[in-house]
Amino acid sequence: IRFYTIILELKKLINPPPSPLVVKDGFVSAFKFMSKKDTISNVFNLNSNSFWDSCWIVFFVNAVVSTLASYGIKANLDGDFQSGILPRLLLITVIDICLFSILVNTIFEKIGKGDAFYKFIIPFNWIQSFQAILMLSFAILGLILPPSIFVFFGIGVVIWVTFSLWRIGKEEVGLSGWGATGMIFLSVVIEASLGMFSRSLSMTM
Repeated sequence: IRFYTIILELKKLINPPPSPLVVKDGFVSAFKFMSKKDTISNVFNLNSNSFWDSCWIVFFVNAVVSTLASYGIKANLDGDFQSGILPRLLLITVIDICLFSILVNTIFEKIGKGDAFYKFIIPFNWIQSFQAILMLSFAILGLILPPSIFVFFGIGVVIWVTFSLWRIGKEEVGLSGWGATGMIFLSVVIEASLGMFSRSLSMTM
């Protein structure tokens, strides 16, 4: 009964997954901001519902990437290892989303910008997901066409996305240039650390 109560409480806190229309609008909004066609306040709804939508899309996109990675690794692994790798990858994704959101909120509260949390985290999540989809598309096309064709496109996307993420902190939230850079670095460090932890855990199991 207690477990059931906990599940009900979590359902009250966490919004259900976004509809396809919300997903489409989110990516369109991300593209508009990245293309400098509009500001974050004009293209994104900055509220708790939009926050959960952005978290869900990060999870979904990473779930797709993790699934493809899992099937790619499966060819060289035994059955027991296969059955456990995907759940671990998905768990790492959930931890990544939660940890980064908590740290960003804590940092913003400490520097007196707590009201800018949604303005930062919502577009940040959507833009990162936009990058993941583009890079995944390049990887899939690379199986059909020469991979070298997409090298320059991939580098261009990474530069474009990194600059857009930097603009969120610098131009929209009002952080210093180094502060905006630090937020990107924080995201990279969390992802890299969790990725290394996941690989080390896989090696020992």
